[in-house]
Amino acid sequence: MISMRHGVLLLWALNAVPGTAAELPARQTMVSIVGDRFYINGRPTFEGRKWRSYDIEGLLPNSRMVQGIFDDRNAQTLRRWVYPDTGKWDAGRNTEEFLAALPEWRRFGLLAFTINLQGGSPEGYSKEQPWHNSGIETDGSLRSDYLSRLQRILDRADELGLVVILGYFYFGQDERLRDEAAVVRATDQITHWILSQGYRNVLSEINNECNVRYDHAILRPDRVHELIERVRDTTVEGRRLYAGTSYGGGAVPGEKVARMSDFILMHGNGVSDPARIVQMIRTTRALPGYWPKPILFNEDDHFDFDKPQNNFVAAVSEHVSWGYFDPGKNNYQDGYQSPPVQWGINTDRKKAFFNLVSEITGSESAQIKVVPAIGQMNDPVRNGSVRIGYTNYHGWRDSIVMANDKAEVVIVPEIGRIMQFRFVGEEGPFWENRELDGKKPDPLAKDWGNFGGDKTWPSPQSEWPRHTPRAWPPPQAFDSLAVRAELKTNRVRLISPVDPHYGIRTVRDIELDPERAALTVVTTYEKVEGTPKKVGVWIITQLRDPVTVYVPLPAPSRDTNAFHKQSEDLPAELRVNKGLLSLKRDSKKSTKIGTGAGTMLWVGDRVMLRIDSPRQPDAEYPDQGSSAEVYTNPDPAAYVELETLGPVLNLKVGATIIQSNRYLLIRRSDPDPDQDARRALLD
Repeated sequence: MISMRHGVLLLWALNAVPGTAAELPARQTMVSIVGDRFYINGRPTFEGRKWRSYDIEGLLPNSRMVQGIFDDRNAQTLRRWVYPDTGKWDAGRNTEEFLAALPEWRRFGLLAFTINLQGGSPEGYSKEQPWHNSGIETDGSLRSDYLSRLQRILDRADELGLVVILGYFYFGQDERLRDEAAVVRATDQITHWILSQGYRNVLSEINNECNVRYDHAILRPDRVHELIERVRDTTVEGRRLYAGTSYGGGAVPGEKVARMSDFILMHGNGVSDPARIVQMIRTTRALPGYWPKPILFNEDDHFDFDKPQNNFVAAVSEHVSWGYFDPGKNNYQDGYQSPPVQWGINTDRKKAFFNLVSEITGSESAQIKVVPAIGQMNDPVRNGSVRIGYTNYHGWRDSIVMANDKAEVVIVPEIGRIMQFRFVGEEGPFWENRELDGKKPDPLAKDWGNFGGDKTWPSPQSEWPRHTPRAWPPPQAFDSLAVRAELKTNRVRLISPVDPHYGIRTVRDIELDPERAALTVVTTYEKVEGTPKKVGVWIITQLRDPVTVYVPLPAPSRDTNAFHKQSEDLPAELRVNKGLLSLKRDSKKSTKIGTGAGTMLWVGDRVMLRIDSPRQPDAEYPDQGSSAEVYTNPDPAAYVELETLGPVLNLKVGATIIQSNRYLLIRRSDPDPDQDARRALLD
């Protein structure tokens, strides 16, 4: 059954467009609204999800991708959009590449995108619009070529569980419709076409920024609510579309629009202060015409995604969805609005946005694919003699490899660890629990997921029960959540989620020396939220069963009071000789000692690993003043831990603490490990 309160009989749609109300195609994705929350297939989005203590449930993170069906019917401006490799514009190629990008957007937690029948400015921002990009004819009828491309996108979005915010009209193109009757006819035809195709994943945006320069009065703020009502009143088989319209950057909706809309659309363009985003939201909720409904930003050209506060975070803090707008420069390299568009996640800005979406939504993906992950390290990024690329490491996809001519580092963001540092082509000293290959960490597990490698925990461990619900395993965001990875010019940066109990985010900058088998890891704790916590940076490096471990002791305790006993038993063959402490792993029991040292040395059969983390004078250290600790594990997991600890500080919101570790691989040359150790410690 087709129904319209305004009495227009839509027989045209049954003849002009395949699929009638009696033959609605089966669809997989249904968006609905309950109060101020979006639901997909009857369940709130991100059900039960919290981030930085903010409620994420019911939000709809989105991006402005309005040119997915773009074309230009003006021969005089067509050359502006040519692809650099062909010298031609190709509307079909544009849509094909849009479709190819959809799964990747979805993988990072994006749930919606905006696409327009009249697009947006293909030059990012523009006053005059001589191009002719419109899926609507002068009389308000629809163009079949635009509908064909749109249909492919809506079909794929439906398959992937994505919501589409479909814009009908755009300023600069709306004047191509002859009169108000054509605008009304186009509104009716678009709405009925969506419903008659059975789509249930579409939200209607009548026009983009209704308070900007529209020729037709019915598209302006005083009357656009008439078209919103018209869309809401159109039904096919008892179903209708949710409808609204957007306002320009910094504006809040008028009372009529706020009252009539199913959801509120706003834009953050021109709003550089995140506090203003919060103010806009609160002002909107106080409007006379507002009743509880979702508020959604679907355009904002402000970024700062690496900062604790930005417009995205400000919106989320008010339980409001946020949308990314990246204009670009018509170069097939950057942006998402200026054709020819590179629809991939290919720039630092795009990566930063999708990384933050992934973190906020808790999506499975936690890092950006920068180069193809084929073979060991395909098409690596080069910085001098250092190469950085992706690989599948023991079943963890998108693991990162950094290599020079001597050594390589393997990083697995999915488990938040540096998993190996080794001479190229050789066995590495880091211990890896091969029983957990390819597994994901479980933040709710009662047993510790001991993957191996190098990671960071907050010290002192004795304080964990005061701040977290458990004394063991380690706090979630430090040990059992995926991190996101960013490839910088000469290093890899790992960024963790904010730990819900400590309110701390960890950032680890990992840099390989271009010439030597030397690795530097700078670990930063950023206090983002919550009450002050007394905490220190603690780095735990798990290493294979050694021949011997050595610790050069600081001068005041070179022979007496050289170490602090931290376990019931002492390590095997523990001795102190001329300021050099040495020990071996006990195969039958666990042991641990602490020292005031700033250097430790692991000696294997062929290779040694030296770890340096200089002790700061007159600073407070945990565990009886320990800055370096050695733990040995019994069989069957034959490994030791060389642990470095930084000073303990009272960390308040906005403050950071930093610890730098240097790892150096050294080949053995003497059968006597003591002689090799003394040589290595002079390096």
